Amino acid sequence: MSDDIPVGSPPAPPGRHAAPSGWYPDPVDSRTERYWDGWQWSRNTRPFNGPVRQPSQPAGYPAPVPGGAWPRNQPTQTPSGQANFTEDRVPLARWGWRLLAVVVDTVLVGIVVTLLSIPIYLRMLGPFRDYISKILEAARTGQPPPAAPSTTELLSATDQLLAALIAIAVGMVYHVLFLRLRQATPGKLVCGLLVVPADQGQVRGGLPWRMAIVRAAVWVIPGQSAIFYLLRLVDGLFPLWHRKRQALHDVAAGTQVVKLR
Repeated sequence: MSDDIPVGSPPAPPGRHAAPSGWYPDPVDSRTERYWDGWQWSRNTRPFNGPVRQPSQPAGYPAPVPGGAWPRNQPTQTPSGQANFTEDRVPLARWGWRLLAVVVDTVLVGIVVTLLSIPIYLRMLGPFRDYISKILEAARTGQPPPAAPSTTELLSATDQLLAALIAIAVGMVYHVLFLRLRQATPGKLVCGLLVVPADQGQVRGGLPWRMAIVRAAVWVIPGQSAIFYLLRLVDGLFPLWHRKRQALHDVAAGTQVVKLR
């Protein structure tokens, strides 16, 4: 691997404003190819073993890997410029699969949080019972119905904070442990997805602790406060337009989500 990163980009294929990601002749060393990520040259190089395209193959499509493992007519980018693959040629997950995995994980985490929070929510029964009694008494005497109790009257600020802390703790433990041990949450495993370090789609064996913790924190914590719901929404939609299909928590942790099956 060379430490010299050239300036400039490969020639743009017809009709494109920039060359798609892929392997191109290395401007630094004619004996090698260098990976162009669609935005800039990377430090990754490989030996150049002759022509990389068949004459009939359109520009913008990668060369097959020796042994036929790489499809000849599979583009490296979508028409919008998003990458289809990691730098080491592992397919990236589509947004729909990621959404389905989030739904599955949300249901599983919600079940655990609800069970652990039952003692807290049971304390709401007393104030709620009193409110119902006041409504019935007002109806019996012909008085206007009482005002509905506020959230704080039903559940104290301390209990609300405790419920939020339980949700954060369960979410963090769930995401961090599964990412560290299995490299995917149960929802992602069901959908055939795997979380990998950015542009290292072939890495297996679990994410490093720091990467797993950062990724989980950026995703889990904003979801526990209405103040940050907009941030959570942007985070979830971010892969739809990000060049490498990363969500905000992927960008923060340096990860990508790949599709294995």
